[in-house]
Amino acid sequence: MVGGFKIVGAIAIYKGEELFFSGIHYSLLKLIIQEGSINSAAKHKGIPYNQAWNLIDKLNKMSPVPIVVRQKGGVSGGGCQVSEYGRDLVKIFENKLYSFDKTVMDLNEDLDACIM
Repeated sequence: MVGGFKIVGAIAIYKGEELFFSGIHYSLLKLIIQEGSINSAAKHKGIPYNQAWNLIDKLNKMSPVPIVVRQKGGVSGGGCQVSEYGRDLVKIFENKLYSFDKTVMDLNEDLDACIM
């Protein structure tokens, strides 16, 4: 039914009361893995470089170990890599996201019939 009821939501990981990791961090890290740079990832994501850099910088500062490691520029330019810890974080988030999406789908099953 178009315009029917539905439950929506998003997941985020907090460290104490402060946001640590969410969907934007996840998609940014996936793009950094693919592109090898924050700049390219930001362009693909459609966000300013400064915003992407601030998200990654805060993520690295809150993390017990670096998540994104920058490489110094040279003839071929700089870049960055997502650390093994960062790649594990991406996998964990993907698993939690899959479970979350499944739960939301289950919650939405027959919702219109329950409310109408």
